[in-house]
Amino acid sequence: MANGAQKIITNINNNAVFNIKNTASFLGISSATVRNWAKCGYLKSFDNNSRNFFHINEIKNIKSEIINGNFVKLNKRANKSGANKTFIPDEYLKNKDELNNLTIIINFIQNEKINTTLSLLLISINLLIKEGLLLSATIKDTREKKLEFKNKQIQEEIYAWLSEVNNLAIKDEYSFLLNCALPQFRDVLGLIYQSLLAEGEKSQKGSYYTPSNIVNKIIKEYVKKDSKVLDPCCGTGQFLLAFSDVIENPSNIYGVDFDEIAVRIARLNILIKFKNKDFAPNIVCKNTLFEIGNYDLFSLNDENIRNFDIVATNPPWGSRFSKEDAETLKKIYPQILSIESFSYFLKKSLDLLKDGGILSFILPESILNVKTHRDIREIILNNFQIKKIIYLNRVFKNVFTPVIRLDLAKSVKIDNEIKICKENKNYKASQLRWKNNQDFIFDIHANNFDTEIIDKIYNVSHTTLRGQADWALGIVTGDNSKHIISKQKDGYEEIYRGKDVEKFVLKKLDSYIQFTPAKFQQSAPQEKYRAKEKLIYKFISKYLVFAYDDKQKLTLNSANIVIPKVLKYPIKVIAALFNSSLYQFIFQKKFSSIKVLRSHIEQLPLPIWDKKIFDEITKLVNKIIRKKADFEELDNYIISKYHLSIKEKNYIKKFNK
Repeated sequence: MANGAQKIITNINNNAVFNIKNTASFLGISSATVRNWAKCGYLKSFDNNSRNFFHINEIKNIKSEIINGNFVKLNKRANKSGANKTFIPDEYLKNKDELNNLTIIINFIQNEKINTTLSLLLISINLLIKEGLLLSATIKDTREKKLEFKNKQIQEEIYAWLSEVNNLAIKDEYSFLLNCALPQFRDVLGLIYQSLLAEGEKSQKGSYYTPSNIVNKIIKEYVKKDSKVLDPCCGTGQFLLAFSDVIENPSNIYGVDFDEIAVRIARLNILIKFKNKDFAPNIVCKNTLFEIGNYDLFSLNDENIRNFDIVATNPPWGSRFSKEDAETLKKIYPQILSIESFSYFLKKSLDLLKDGGILSFILPESILNVKTHRDIREIILNNFQIKKIIYLNRVFKNVFTPVIRLDLAKSVKIDNEIKICKENKNYKASQLRWKNNQDFIFDIHANNFDTEIIDKIYNVSHTTLRGQADWALGIVTGDNSKHIISKQKDGYEEIYRGKDVEKFVLKKLDSYIQFTPAKFQQSAPQEKYRAKEKLIYKFISKYLVFAYDDKQKLTLNSANIVIPKVLKYPIKVIAALFNSSLYQFIFQKKFSSIKVLRSHIEQLPLPIWDKKIFDEITKLVNKIIRKKADFEELDNYIISKYHLSIKEKNYIKKFNK
């Protein structure tokens, strides 16, 4: 923290805290917003006796989330963690008959209001009958535990499950679940479980079903018949079942998950897969991050739960940890500062690999370039070999985050060439080059030719906005219908959304607001909106779009604000650079984000050109604002100032089309 900030810290019981005013200053919001966030529970007071003070570590975490565009608490409609809606992942089924069978089962369970655990237990018995591992079953047989199994271990599994169910809950009218048609699917129990889980619960757990073609490709590439493998967050066993297609000895397949129902399903899945073998699955209900590595985890020796040939999974993303768990995780994994669940699983899994072992994880694209995740990127770059990154785009139903597959080797060789696969194109990147990137960004969208162009731009003497700008978020009213009107009246002024931001100018609109910060859920200090000059940019956007404003206009939270403070650097030149096709190219290749983040903007180069060039760019911008010139003239002028070849210029132009 800067020295100036140190002076405003208060100590309460030897704990560093900020008061409301200093919290507002540190976060770049108004004091009224701090009070509103505290009232809504977004900011927790230090304690009941010190309600106007906030712990510095919590404030720093929120600051990081704001900078990286992850502070979703401000937009309840975008936050799925409270959603009660369920959905069937029907994209995994082969035909309408399969979907119809699954829909009938889900509707029956929901209409009868049957407990999820009991529902899955009865369907499991149904599946065992169809697999020939149980002769028959009625509701009465199930209640009285008079079931004739052909496999002793499966009998123990089912009876252990039954012992946790109240016999009175097993009603005669539930017999449908013992006899219904089941979809033909490798992990049908897991599919049904996913269909019963509320979307909010999936979001909180970071639990989504991975398409089988993605899983199968990992197994085909790395797993051998004698491999020792682990899925550290195995769910219902999708990866474990794929492992079992290749591995001959089920004792070499390990799985861990803290979801008890999922673990029961995973154990049954493996027992059914190896129905003719006598074994107890190495699949347990534990928390990998806290408990794996204990001597009693699998009732085996400690050496059996490490030195894996392969660790592969789709780990939880963005899981919420309790305050106590978060503190424990910080002690166990001090290098991970983000408190991001997938980063903890990556670090733990890499530690469990044998030398030369392979890790393959399905992860959100944000791990590649969001500043919050620089910690895990640095760990990877300095200690492991990146073998391959495959860009998978959007693969999970109702999840709009692009996804990648990250393959790592536990190897000291870190000067290798990384294979990048994207949209049926393959190219290579240097791991050493990524070590030199700011925040250790994995810029997978830039091939070798792209990198040559970007290096030329950055090799020109330049500065950046980092530490040389003020930043502000747009207003969050808490209820736009209440605060925003379509016709101007006394006391109301214009307010702009992201969709109103165009290159250099703001569109004319019919949205007006009365500026009353104390009534808003969030607002920046008034002086940020009232700056003499500022740039307003779209926050949710694949492209850089910056408008110039010298009329002190207000914005909503889809349009953020930057106030450059670079000595003798005209603000209109910055707008021209950021709107140019050259900088669109840089932004897409380096970050490829659907959010324009402060951390991205701070990395864009501001070339140190002479006053004559600045004056010419400013003149062209003024013409564009007055609609006396088109953008192409300015764009061509900017590109001409860099020593790019005709091939490179045409390549950039083609890219932006």
